[in-house]
Amino acid sequence: MPNFPFPSDLPFSLQDVRGEFDRLLDRVMHGGVTTAPLDGQDWAPRIDVVEHPEAYHIRVELPGVAAGDVDVSILEKEITIKGVKMLPDEPPESVRRLRSECRYGSFCRRYTFGQDVEDQSVSAAFKAGVLSVKVPKSPQTKGHKVQVRAIDE
Repeated sequence: MPNFPFPSDLPFSLQDVRGEFDRLLDRVMHGGVTTAPLDGQDWAPRIDVVEHPEAYHIRVELPGVAAGDVDVSILEKEITIKGVKMLPDEPPESVRRLRSECRYGSFCRRYTFGQDVEDQSVSAAFKAGVLSVKVPKSPQTKGHKVQVRAIDE
């Protein structure tokens, strides 16, 4: 048996570690730094993914983005939400911009679901700067309880 430097009965799963790593990487890559040279996007909107028994629900914060500038696509188990937040018209030369903290330009967020989804039944709505997407799960992947029967020896 190999000798590991830590016990094998750790109170977390590799999925938990991966989730934490993904969140850390997202903060490093998109936490106020323009990332266009690194990953082809200028900013990354905040996203929530919630799993319900019948579907996944996604909310994306997109303040200042027009609904027509957002594209949602799904291929197999991966959803892609991308678009652009347009820079407002430049002020005339007589006006001086004192501070500019708002993010503009292209964005792209992807999420891979843990099971098959009904890609033809995905719905999306845009209201008050928030994109809401509902992605139904495939019926055959919802899972069920398996009855264990005892066999007499």
